[in-house]
Amino acid sequence: MSGKGFLGNMTENLQADCVQSRQAGFIQCFLRNGSVCSAAIAPRAEPKGVSVREEFEYEEKTNAATLCGCLTAAVLGTVSVPVIAVSSESYNTWTGYMLQDSTGRYLSVLGGTEGEGVQVGFYEADGAAPYNTWYFTETNLGVTIKSALSQGEYYLTENTKENRLEISTNAGQFEFGEDGYLRGFRSGVQSPVYAQVTPQAVTDLHMGDWNDDGVVDGTDLVQLRQAVEQPQVSFMQQAVGDANGDGVLDAADVKLLQQYLLGKSVSLAAVSVPACTIVPPVPEPTKPGTTEPVVTTTTEESTTTTTTTETTVTTTTEAPRQDLTMADFPSDYTYAADWIWNNRITVEKSTERRNTIFDQIDAGNGTINYVVRWQSYRTLTLEQRQQFEKLVSDSINGWNDWLKGWDGWKYDHVDVKIVGWAVLDKSVLQDLQPDEVVYDNLISDYDSTYDTSNGVDTIPDKLPSAPSEISRFDHFADSSYVYPNGLDSRFDMYLWGTQGFPNIGGCGGDWGQRLSDTAYLNMLDGTGIHVLEHEIGHGFGMTDFYGGEGESNGFPPGGFPGGENSLMMAGSAMKITDFDGWMLRYMWSKIKDEDGRFSK
Repeated sequence: MSGKGFLGNMTENLQADCVQSRQAGFIQCFLRNGSVCSAAIAPRAEPKGVSVREEFEYEEKTNAATLCGCLTAAVLGTVSVPVIAVSSESYNTWTGYMLQDSTGRYLSVLGGTEGEGVQVGFYEADGAAPYNTWYFTETNLGVTIKSALSQGEYYLTENTKENRLEISTNAGQFEFGEDGYLRGFRSGVQSPVYAQVTPQAVTDLHMGDWNDDGVVDGTDLVQLRQAVEQPQVSFMQQAVGDANGDGVLDAADVKLLQQYLLGKSVSLAAVSVPACTIVPPVPEPTKPGTTEPVVTTTTEESTTTTTTTETTVTTTTEAPRQDLTMADFPSDYTYAADWIWNNRITVEKSTERRNTIFDQIDAGNGTINYVVRWQSYRTLTLEQRQQFEKLVSDSINGWNDWLKGWDGWKYDHVDVKIVGWAVLDKSVLQDLQPDEVVYDNLISDYDSTYDTSNGVDTIPDKLPSAPSEISRFDHFADSSYVYPNGLDSRFDMYLWGTQGFPNIGGCGGDWGQRLSDTAYLNMLDGTGIHVLEHEIGHGFGMTDFYGGEGESNGFPPGGFPGGENSLMMAGSAMKITDFDGWMLRYMWSKIKDEDGRFSK
């Protein structure tokens, strides 16, 4: 990870990630080795009687701005993906790809059936099939994407009226940039974003070519050996790693590949990608006057996958067990958790202030209230505003699911509500309803000098705010404080969307989560939610990992156990990992018995 010198003060539990990306064409190059520009930032104190205003200050302003602008986003993590080259050969000779989103699901034709207007969404898969395999062609406007169904008769296309993806005999035009986002093509205007995806080749594979660079060499051997030692691989990796073809990835495959590379008289098995046995069900008919989201799957707590018309992002690999204590903490996770607690969290005092999200949930009797701080002149429809509450609820409960039944934690589900909208101008709220609470009080002459800009939009010079008297952040230290209209009237945090803020990256703490306005809007269909979950993690007191192994701002010696890295290391994971979940549990157990802190 580069950019580790770009660090500010880590006080007051306010943390940020500034992640910029180049918008180079997808066809020219998939991002192989991305870089992350991350920054920790601190708020300034507000004058007494004025609502908290989060301003940002960096230690190396000039150098930081230069660095951030030149780095690419590590949106594809460490996954190696092939370059898609333009070909004049027939369609069936091109490389086929499965497109995996940030939650591990694959772009699929629902029902697995061909036909004009059949819906496309992201769904679970245990192998490749024509309905989840796609082929690319470069055009003057972007790329066209063909389905493997019917030998390429159908293309991916957009149904703009229903706001969803479909297949059609008429080709749709898409943009697919280095940042990993699949976008529709809109000449001269902002293109809609459908998902952040990682392409995985499922045709033209070579046995032993683990990193998919077209060459079988020592690098593949090293990576295969590492995978055998920590066996958490995709079915495509299994297919190219099972050198002896016995269906098991083990030391025998490593030995055989080693002999092959040494020139021994051995042969490697043929690549065998498993056929997918999970056929995405056909979605329920859309009710008149409603808009069906692009992503149409959900995962129950038992990880059994079903179909619904709403989107829920899977954030754990298994449902948390019940009635556990620290005696059940995995022994292979203990060293890393201890190191993070002693060298990062305790040193940085990130759980010391009694306003973490742990504290907020407990003080709210299992509830969290938000005010959306919309520092933007972009309009919001009623439907979009209604989706915000589900977005933040899914993100909060993605973490809370790990706390259910853990060491005295009382709340199986957190009731998350949006109790108000702080806006620059009421006109941005279309079709305003009588029961919606709106605040248009402005902090004028907002200084955005130290904000990170996307370089396109201008960050507004005003900042909307909700009344200080209902802000928990302003009053949590006063145990005797009474909110004017009772506990339900307070708001715990801001969900802060800023026009002109980078679309990738953000900042978060116990005051709330700040992302760009477009980032929030793009998340409303459930995609890219991991960015918000990362920032919410800071609200619990979890720290960023900017530095290297064992460094004072880095990660545990030996790395993260479990083989999934951590959502809190920007760009290394696209979900709350098992280790993240156990680390959250560890933190609760460390602070739960502090005198007078939590209800019993």
